[in-house]
Amino acid sequence: MELTRRKFLLSSAAASLLLSLDRLGFAQVTQSGAGAAAAPPIPPYRTWEDVFRQQWTWDRVVHCTHNRANCMSACAWNVYVKDGMVWREEQAHVYDEGGRAGTPDFFPRGCQKGACYSKLMHTPQRLRYPLERVGARGSGQWKRISWDEAFDKIADGIIKAATEHGAETVIATPGPNFDHGPDSAAEFRFSRVLGVTTLDTFSGIGDMPVGMIQTYGMFMNDGTADDYFNSDYIVLWSANPLYTRIPDMHFITEARYRGAHVVVIGPDYNATAIHADRWLNPKVQSDPALALALAQVLISEQLCKDDYIKEQTDLPFLVRTDTGRFLRERDLIKGGRDNVFYIWDEAQGAAVLAPGSQGMRKPTLVLGDIRPALQGRHAVKLADGTRVEAEPLFELLRRQLNAGYTPELAEQITGVHAEVIRSTARELAAARAALIYASTGACKHYHSDLMHRSFALLMALTGNQGKPGGGLRLGAWWGLNGFDELGSGEVASWMKLALRITGRPAVRDVETYMIERARALAFSPVLPWLQVHGGYAPTMGSAGNNDSGNPLGMDAAMKTAVEQRWMPIFPAPGKSPKVFVVNADNPLRQWPSPQIALEHLWPKFDLVVNVNTQMSTTGMHSDIVLPAAGWYEKIGIKYAWCFLPYLVLGDKAVEPLGESRNEWWIFGSLCRRIQERARARGVTKVKNAFGKDLDFAQVFETWSDGGTFDPAEPRTGMDYIFQRSEICAGTTWDEAIKRGVVPIERNGPYNMFNNMCTDVDFTRPLYPNAWQIEEKESWPTLTGRQQFYLDHDWYVAAGEALPVHKAPPAAGGQYPLRMTGGHTRWSIHTIWRSEATMLRLQRGQPVLYMNKDDALARQLGDHDRVRIFNDLGAFECVVKVTPAAQPGQVIIYHAWENFQFPRHQGQQEPITGSWKSLHLVGDYGQLHYRALYGAPNFGPRGVAVEVQKL
Repeated sequence: MELTRRKFLLSSAAASLLLSLDRLGFAQVTQSGAGAAAAPPIPPYRTWEDVFRQQWTWDRVVHCTHNRANCMSACAWNVYVKDGMVWREEQAHVYDEGGRAGTPDFFPRGCQKGACYSKLMHTPQRLRYPLERVGARGSGQWKRISWDEAFDKIADGIIKAATEHGAETVIATPGPNFDHGPDSAAEFRFSRVLGVTTLDTFSGIGDMPVGMIQTYGMFMNDGTADDYFNSDYIVLWSANPLYTRIPDMHFITEARYRGAHVVVIGPDYNATAIHADRWLNPKVQSDPALALALAQVLISEQLCKDDYIKEQTDLPFLVRTDTGRFLRERDLIKGGRDNVFYIWDEAQGAAVLAPGSQGMRKPTLVLGDIRPALQGRHAVKLADGTRVEAEPLFELLRRQLNAGYTPELAEQITGVHAEVIRSTARELAAARAALIYASTGACKHYHSDLMHRSFALLMALTGNQGKPGGGLRLGAWWGLNGFDELGSGEVASWMKLALRITGRPAVRDVETYMIERARALAFSPVLPWLQVHGGYAPTMGSAGNNDSGNPLGMDAAMKTAVEQRWMPIFPAPGKSPKVFVVNADNPLRQWPSPQIALEHLWPKFDLVVNVNTQMSTTGMHSDIVLPAAGWYEKIGIKYAWCFLPYLVLGDKAVEPLGESRNEWWIFGSLCRRIQERARARGVTKVKNAFGKDLDFAQVFETWSDGGTFDPAEPRTGMDYIFQRSEICAGTTWDEAIKRGVVPIERNGPYNMFNNMCTDVDFTRPLYPNAWQIEEKESWPTLTGRQQFYLDHDWYVAAGEALPVHKAPPAAGGQYPLRMTGGHTRWSIHTIWRSEATMLRLQRGQPVLYMNKDDALARQLGDHDRVRIFNDLGAFECVVKVTPAAQPGQVIIYHAWENFQFPRHQGQQEPITGSWKSLHLVGDYGQLHYRALYGAPNFGPRGVAVEVQKL
């Protein structure tokens, strides 16, 4: 059809009219307990011409953002409101112009998804009223109920489960779509005051960089995005920031214009690779072999920064040649410590204690007159009088790399030519400042820990970790301690005292505090929890789905971890979960093989509650669905990710649609109803997971802090966050929302979200780990260094004491193709997956990308319908033939809802959920679990599949 100017204007006007009518078509029905606003007066629009003529007039402009979207970018938007509805949004001009210390500024920020949220908030998928299931779970049969009815049913279900089985049988999953405002804090307060089990979803969605924890003892250590401009060698490894970091990508592009070399490493030629100077395409999940080959070149050609290695890493630490373990004080001195280690001092010609290890009193890396040796073999006398030899770990590493990871050997594993490996290593070594951005994409592999350990090794050998424009980068949150305290409770008195006296306690002391604090919280890591309660044990424990080189089987490892309380599982094995409260999360879309959860876990739940802005796969299988207000319909703070040196705020622009309500009101009101129902039934004492009494007759008094926090007034929570957060010092919500952002001129304390370890100076870009590199503070690891040797029995037995390459298990069965994926460009998780504008920018339905040779062998052409399957499950979609995919690789980008596939069988059905039993270790320095740290990680990428034409 020919598109004339008249037809274009008619269609544009019609779209504007439909948008306005969508808002006007829903009566604001007020029900008991809902407190919904009255419907606004009907505007005097009678024809499409009226809408068209007035589309550039508005009543007010409001500073908003997209609060509860799990997007690393925080973008400020101006929202244009007329007649009680949002007409459109524009990127806001609220950041400082001119850049910092010679770097580009942060304009523009915002992507195509944010630009169409005003449409998304009115889609048919949007939830407007509380709903109760009247058919079978998943049948789509609902009836509308009042908020009072919903709260009564939920409160009764929670009280019944808690009194009959214990509070820990009520399960809450907050999910990744949280913010730093009162809405998310309300949810965390709800879980805390009721003593319910909280599923730790960070690792459950595959975002836990276990290898960084193993190496650094932390992982939330990154800087601001403008620091990328300070790098002259940028490696984007298993990352696609042109899809996932749209507002920040220009710093990389502008660094390249300035002369920086950009290298993209990944098996497929993605959108970011188009803009790279060099693209290396190792075979799927062979990345550790490539990284270790680069390390082999650095060491063999003497391109390393020896002074950095000696001070900042464990590579000079002595390792016994007879046992393969670190030489410890207990070895040389009777009654000596297990967490104190030795290095060989060339100045004295003797083994001396290494400063700064976990057992040393002072957390300092200052070597003084010690000259650590990196080579040689030395005799030492043990406590029993016998003599053994010990050598620096650097020697052990050198031998291992020479034996298995020369460029020629790595070429056989990775497919990357040996000379390309050598030239890349030399370029890396010659760079003034080099960084590796690996993001969460590198976390989503079975051996992701070996990937990150190998990446960290490269940054250590070249002395880049902890310098401007350098280091291994993943991301971090700013420390918004007011939010942490509002949601999770105030810090202990001794920590407050330490903060007052020292200003900044040592990182390792804060880690010790967080471990102690975590012991009082009923947090459970998702994958072990699913193995115990979800029916996943046969799949996750299958030898074929796990690393056959690990001598300790999954079942035995799990038994040990649970018995030793390394991995807290609530409720304990033998007791079933009873109530599931899901907020802004979609586990039946995220979890591996959700058909297993539906078959084995869902029948255990007497009640499933879903709080969300729109209907989801999980919502369809819930008993009660509660409508949450949209992002322009409530106040909030976009979660404070480190890439932007501003706290981005969202004001309330319009009233919530239908009877939807903000989560601050929902969870506060639910606590009030639980208290009322408990008092009416005479319920007071309820046992929590640790056997302590909770008073359900006082839960709202606790949640509201004796009336301090009012569910009807989210400002009471927001004001608390501003008053208690160092980032917000000197300003209030009323002052800050006038601009829409708060410049971050100071950081909150080191905590579970904030591991940057660098003092903030707003006039310059921020880079991580300056405390360790410049101030010589110990790393929070067993050795006090960047630790590359894990001499725990399990790791030694598995051959992973040092970083190595291991082929992934044939998870899913013996099939010829490996299915990978990535974060989509057109949605943040499932939120925009069904939005019409975004669907028009792609194929409009789930699509699998396949190499042309693989397609030819299966007689497949563009847009053919195919079945993707393995031993565990299958799904159907269309195929796109592309030369950008590697032979043997198929790609499907994430987050399609299950109901967008035939028979609601989604792309997760063939995913085994395999994870490494080594990640259960909890008795070795930095290897332990606490909330948002150290949990076994979900690796959905690389399962074995076959594809057949339908």
